[in-house]
Amino acid sequence: MRPLRAILTLSAWALAAPALAQEADQAALSAKDRATIETCLAGQQTLHNRRACIGRVSGPCQDTPDGSSTMGMMACFDRENTAWDALLNRAYREAMSAFDEGGKAYLKGVQHTWLKFRAQACDWPGRVYPGGTIGGPLSGECSMEQTALRALDLMEIRDALESR
Repeated sequence: MRPLRAILTLSAWALAAPALAQEADQAALSAKDRATIETCLAGQQTLHNRRACIGRVSGPCQDTPDGSSTMGMMACFDRENTAWDALLNRAYREAMSAFDEGGKAYLKGVQHTWLKFRAQACDWPGRVYPGGTIGGPLSGECSMEQTALRALDLMEIRDALESR
């Protein structure tokens, strides 16, 4: 029985190894993407200038052979969306920690409303192009842009709270 158990254990590890390696690659890529955006943001002092950082990951990604297909474009937007989402969550936590209880309740409510807004605002491509291949990338781009804009808004709120 032991040899069978050993074979099954080794087989499970052999099957899991590529997935674990892919997760490690994704984590490294995500950290690199976040650093790309943070570097861009560090040099910008105004909200208007910070908006120029939107697309810093997805744009160059789409310029690669892998990024030019429908699936590739969606992956590029998802990569940048993941980076902005991490920045959004950090700015949200930092803003929440600077607010009093009333401010925390306010910000939490606004954030829930924004999540509903983003979902509805980025649903349009599926309604305009039902069954079309362009709907996925357009929806992904919308979600990325809305997430980035909200992250920038939360950074403004956080910075204003820290400077008072």
